[in-house]
Amino acid sequence: MMQLIRLNQTEHIDQSLVISKQALALAVKMGDSLHMVQFKRANGFIYRKLDSLSASIRELNEALLIAQRNNFDVELVKILNTLAIAYSLNGNHDKALDCHFKALTVNEKLGNIEELSITYNNIGFVYFKLEDYERALDYYKRSLDAKKAISSNYDLDRLLINMALCYNQLKQYKEAENHINQAIEICKSGCSSAVQIEAQFSLGVSLAEQNRAEEAIDHFQKSLQLAQTFGEKRFQIESLLNLSLVKEKENLKDEAINYLKQAEEIANGTNYTLSLIKVYKVFSKIYKDNKDFINSSKYQDMYIQLKDSIYSNELIQNLAKVQANFAERDNLKTIQEKNLSLELKQALIDKQNSQYFFIIAIAILVLLLAIVSLLATHRQQKASHEISKAKFVIEEKNQQLATQNKELDKRVRERTSDLLKSTLMLTQVNKELDNFLYKSSHDIRGPLMTFQGLCNLGLMETNDQVVRNILEKLLSHSDKMAKILGRLTTVGKINEAKITPEVIGFKDILDEIIKAKEKSSREKGVQVTYEIDSDDGKTITDRFLLEIVLENLIDNGIKFYNNSVRINPYVKVNVIQLALQTIIKVEDNGIGIVDVPSDTMFHMFMRASERSETSGVGLYLAKVCTDKLGGEIKMEKSTKDGTIFTVVLPSDVSSIIAKRKELEADLLRLEQEAMEDAKKMKTTV
Repeated sequence: MMQLIRLNQTEHIDQSLVISKQALALAVKMGDSLHMVQFKRANGFIYRKLDSLSASIRELNEALLIAQRNNFDVELVKILNTLAIAYSLNGNHDKALDCHFKALTVNEKLGNIEELSITYNNIGFVYFKLEDYERALDYYKRSLDAKKAISSNYDLDRLLINMALCYNQLKQYKEAENHINQAIEICKSGCSSAVQIEAQFSLGVSLAEQNRAEEAIDHFQKSLQLAQTFGEKRFQIESLLNLSLVKEKENLKDEAINYLKQAEEIANGTNYTLSLIKVYKVFSKIYKDNKDFINSSKYQDMYIQLKDSIYSNELIQNLAKVQANFAERDNLKTIQEKNLSLELKQALIDKQNSQYFFIIAIAILVLLLAIVSLLATHRQQKASHEISKAKFVIEEKNQQLATQNKELDKRVRERTSDLLKSTLMLTQVNKELDNFLYKSSHDIRGPLMTFQGLCNLGLMETNDQVVRNILEKLLSHSDKMAKILGRLTTVGKINEAKITPEVIGFKDILDEIIKAKEKSSREKGVQVTYEIDSDDGKTITDRFLLEIVLENLIDNGIKFYNNSVRINPYVKVNVIQLALQTIIKVEDNGIGIVDVPSDTMFHMFMRASERSETSGVGLYLAKVCTDKLGGEIKMEKSTKDGTIFTVVLPSDVSSIIAKRKELEADLLRLEQEAMEDAKKMKTTV
């Protein structure tokens, strides 16, 4: 039955779908899980060939669940690869990449080099769609190496065509043409319809990029005719789009628009949203060049709306998450290298400090020498008979002093230059540490999520109470670690964030935070209230950083509440907006803070109580955000044995931003002056 389906997939694809559905119904009736998976996968493949991507994704996901439940690993790989291609064509690149990486894991487990090469090729296809051509080419090369390792020619022609498309985008046209010729040589007269279409299309792209318009049009026309013959709508759209681009370059706007309209009409009846995005973009450009601003604006809006629906923030975050799950980092070695770098920088600073003390001592000695010289000159002037001798001595001393002054000035400038370099190096190191902290948090999150998944799987699979207790404890501790990683990620975001001044409405912010903490405060019986002297927009600061400060201080008060039955726990927020500063007080009647120095209390990982669940990152975040906003934060005990945190912020953060820019400009000016002085010294020498 499966062989019959394959025979009809090329020319009688509708009949192939009917046969596959009948075979699936028979497999369901017999309860044959393996054939159910195979025929559902066949349905998904056929629906994709028919440009019905939604139906394809539905069938393949159903097949995936059955394969996973029955541990059909071989079928699982094939389903994941087919499903990923459907996701890519539908614009769901994050899901596509996730499927491919899962297939990669299963293939490595099975040791199946052939399927491994297919997965590498498919991953390259996803990155090509994301326009990351370097990475796409890297995975295509891995696929080619895998095929060479087992001397396999399966789909080698398609792989070479894919590599040619990458080389075209990287402007390596000779390489592109070589790979196309190799692909045609492999299949010769027996090339599949897909290879014929893609070969003509790739040659068209290469020639178009080299401004060989007539030859490019010829190949695009051939690609279009083949795509129409074999019902390949995606390449009908792409061929028409590229014909339009060539005509637009030749300033044949009407012909270009005609091709675009044909492409749009075909694309509107399919799920090829990425191709439709390109069509809208070219439409907008051509209409703009023709001064038809109404149509240009219309297609520009359609382009932006469709692009935003595909390349959303969620897609980008999911892509980063999927890639992070498979990234390998030697964290311990990196940390050690960073620590060693810091130790070397500290040693350099200590050495420079010693040199500065030496310079100061020389300056004092020179000053003393100048005073002695003046006294000697004064005495020699009183004795007329020693005037000539005194004059000679004074000139000699002055010459020595001038020489020493020049040497001293040279050393001072050299040390100033070294200090500036050290300052810039330390700034770079701090940035690298912040970046490392942020990336490390992301890298650890992947294995942690895997660990949590395994714990949940264990809880689902076992009824042994002892084992369940252990797994629940492990899951609880991993949740705490996930919270810590989230806080550490926030540290990186704060350090990279640019301050955006805006008028602050404290009532809206506090209402949002109290609502977010409502469950936690209600469980612990903590009443959270606030009082604002006026909320007329007196405070101008960065809302994101301010929210972090308020959220962590309120969360701290809820977390360390007093659980005595005689106490009614509360957290009170008081906001006072003055002319030049805004004062925020967060008071609680909790368990209080042990005798810890105020400056130490805001250090990272400082824990004032065993009740802390996030290893003391919350107060550190509040301190970092307050400093970045140009304010200060302090802690004191309240009269009711609780804690009062006081945050003082400038009423308008714009002045702080201006001062920091002036300081950066001064540092840059000093560095340039030091470099110019160094050049002059070299020229003099």
